[in-house]
Amino acid sequence: MVSEELWHWYNGLKGLSFLEKRELLARFDGIEELYFIKEQHLRTLNFCRKEMADKVFLALSDQKQKEESRQSFQKLQKEGIHIVGRETEGYPKKLKQIPEPPFAIYYYGSLPREEAPAVAVVGARQCSVYGEEIAAHFARQLSKAGIQIISGMARGIDASAQRAAISEEGRAYAVLGSGADVCYPKEQKLLYEQLKQKGGVLSEELPGTQPFSWNFPKRNRIISALADGVLIVEAKENSGSLITAEHALEQGKEVYAVPGRVYDSLSAGTNRLIQEGAKMVCEPEDILLSFSSQKTAVSDKRGKKENIFLETKEKIVYASLSLQPKHIGQIAEDTGFPLSELAYLLLELEIKHYIKQTAKNYYISVL
Repeated sequence: MVSEELWHWYNGLKGLSFLEKRELLARFDGIEELYFIKEQHLRTLNFCRKEMADKVFLALSDQKQKEESRQSFQKLQKEGIHIVGRETEGYPKKLKQIPEPPFAIYYYGSLPREEAPAVAVVGARQCSVYGEEIAAHFARQLSKAGIQIISGMARGIDASAQRAAISEEGRAYAVLGSGADVCYPKEQKLLYEQLKQKGGVLSEELPGTQPFSWNFPKRNRIISALADGVLIVEAKENSGSLITAEHALEQGKEVYAVPGRVYDSLSAGTNRLIQEGAKMVCEPEDILLSFSSQKTAVSDKRGKKENIFLETKEKIVYASLSLQPKHIGQIAEDTGFPLSELAYLLLELEIKHYIKQTAKNYYISVL
């Protein structure tokens, strides 16, 4: 039995809460031990209450649940739904760093690339035309710079940003509050299908799960966790987007906010975020510059460990680039390499996914 199937079973296990499952995992060496546990072993764990021990054993030994899990696992494989468990290869490293990482992630397409920067773009569902245009403008420019766009596929700001990213051949990802196989809202069916082809659609919920309201606040922690920064475009005072911002701050991520008119209710949330310390941004370049400075700081702290596998000349070229597109002529001037040799070095760096060509002869670093 493959470990993905075991994580699917554990994720859908009834009779235990998320917190109880989390605490139970901490007592064992792996998911296999939990699946094949014997009652005698379980009784040695010294639960604070006998009732708790009984409850845990009943859940873990429920053969009906195991059979239903086997059948549903086979079904999701037939339907092309991928799954990664918390301890399996391919599980996002960024999710492992948050307090309550999902037990499993189900997805269509692919998961966000770990080595490429990502920005979550979220905001009001009932947004203004101006808000939609701003979200699209930021997403287009960030996508051109090689930054992945992550959002929730909700109508309004989320969908506008994801459509814009796709229009620029960028990578866009949707984190759903339903199962990955349940398109919500239904009117986003075209976008949903495009995301499956141009990025990915993912969820921690079991396939088939409907969009229950209580799923959305907790899915926001995944949106912020997968991103390196969160951009809020239009949000009311009690907007769900502010929950995403709170998660981002708890996770040590940068929060960016687009300012708005003082008396506009759609700007109340974003303006308050700025008052409380969020970084005010008026153009995509504000985020690009922030990312560039963060990269420089990380490079200084790590002694440029990120470049350890590059040849000396490649390091020189890579060091001359940032998230701001630079023409090959300027790179040649900065590095002193002739164009013929520089073209070869740039190609090597592209192949290794250290840089990206955003337009003809314009390059940025993506690591």
